[in-house]
Amino acid sequence: MNTAVILSARKEHDSEIPYPVKQFANNTCLIDRTLSILRECGYKKIIVVVGYHDELYKKYSSDDVSLVHNPEYEFTASMGSLALCKDMLTEDFLLVEGDTFFEKKVVEQLSAISEGNCLSVTEESGSGDECYVETKRGFVTKITKDRHRVCNFEGEMMGVSRISLNTFRKMVGAWEVSSNPYLNYEYLLMDETEPLDRPYIRFTNVIWGDVDCDKDFRNLENGLYRSLCRKENPFDEENLRSHLSVIFPGHDVSKAEIIQIGGMSNKNFRINFEGNSYVLRVPGNGSEGMVERANEEFNALEACKLGVNPEIRYFNAKSGIKLADFVTNAETLTAATIQRHDNMNKIAKIYQTIHHSHIRLKNEFNIFHEIEKYDCLIKQVGAKMYKGWETVRPMIMSLESYLNELGVELCPCHNDALYENFIKASDGTIYLIDWEYSGMNDPMADFAALFLEADFTKENQDYILQKYFEGEIPDNTFKKILCYMILWDYLWAQWTVIKEAKGDDFGTYGIERYNRAVSNLKNINEVYGTD
Repeated sequence: MNTAVILSARKEHDSEIPYPVKQFANNTCLIDRTLSILRECGYKKIIVVVGYHDELYKKYSSDDVSLVHNPEYEFTASMGSLALCKDMLTEDFLLVEGDTFFEKKVVEQLSAISEGNCLSVTEESGSGDECYVETKRGFVTKITKDRHRVCNFEGEMMGVSRISLNTFRKMVGAWEVSSNPYLNYEYLLMDETEPLDRPYIRFTNVIWGDVDCDKDFRNLENGLYRSLCRKENPFDEENLRSHLSVIFPGHDVSKAEIIQIGGMSNKNFRINFEGNSYVLRVPGNGSEGMVERANEEFNALEACKLGVNPEIRYFNAKSGIKLADFVTNAETLTAATIQRHDNMNKIAKIYQTIHHSHIRLKNEFNIFHEIEKYDCLIKQVGAKMYKGWETVRPMIMSLESYLNELGVELCPCHNDALYENFIKASDGTIYLIDWEYSGMNDPMADFAALFLEADFTKENQDYILQKYFEGEIPDNTFKKILCYMILWDYLWAQWTVIKEAKGDDFGTYGIERYNRAVSNLKNINEVYGTD
């Protein structure tokens, strides 16, 4: 299969420049990246269907790229664009939606399929424009954007698919007698095929996204792209094998397979060795002074004993190198999947297990003390906090007396509830990983972090807290949570300043957290009168 079709005709509703050609980093754009991936994977014939501001695509016309203009782009949808290729397609082809950002491995694995159709499916993204998928025995049985029609949320369709020539011809035949110009290709694909004609590849923990609006584009620019850069950043294989030789003395670690699997602040690698799979964690830039590794080691091992953390096989408290069991076929939760009721029920139980365990972690994680510590680190690296911090900081620190009035409880806490830190095994068990910032804290700080990181709806906040408290939510709970939300945002804004001073790039992550902290400070003063 040497042919690919890219659909890029759509008119944008909130951008003068089509998102496929809008630059987001290092003078690159979605169409540049997609064409590069296709060429690297051996595609010799690439058809790009254009419409809105088609003049911006003319520079891409070349020996291996043909441009097809859809004059009706304002009045047709994706099938109208795809049908224009009918006289140019003579074999099975890869179909790519031009507004989709994805890892190269998606194209590599779809290209390895020798015949027929094959769809790409991954975890629900929570983008708001999801194309939900249901499957049965390895085949897609339903595709819909209406969540009310989904019995079991099994994933979301990505805009990259392998389409057979036979299926395409059936789709074109149906399109030519259709009275609906706004028909999308995926629905016609469902109409013109049987389930056995719709196999799929399920991609777990893949970095991808659709760009349908300015919010999506900013997420691409400041989130997805930077996450992919960290994941694809070249690593020092010799150095990693030297770590493995210490972990596995007397073994031939040259036979170990090393696969980079990303990480926000650390570098994580899957290690396949002697019939077992592990995760090797190597601390990233700027963690010195932020994380006490001896505390992390003790606390993480206690979490293993509670059954909420995968088994740790090696931990070096001096270097921060850690080896833990790899949870095979695990799903990393997303901002959307973490808010499914079945997952929220399990997370409520995880927090009950941790908070009610009566174990004493090695340290207290006092956010106010951490802010003071980060103040010193910012000075040490020669950086400066965001504009206005001199006025904001006293207001932040004044929340300590307000929290004391509300009542602070100390218990074991995780303190870093990124949704990526919740992984779901194939048997449904959810683990909470990455205990770098763990310590004794108020349990509502854990929920504040969870609600912030995954942007929990108010209904879902109420739901998980009711499950956690097994009934009525105590008074002052949401007041405390709002305080801790402000504190987390300010602390992680400081964290970003320190990390970026040491060479990392997190885009607008830090300033956005800082601005949200400032906004919530105003809210808490207006609603609860904390002045």
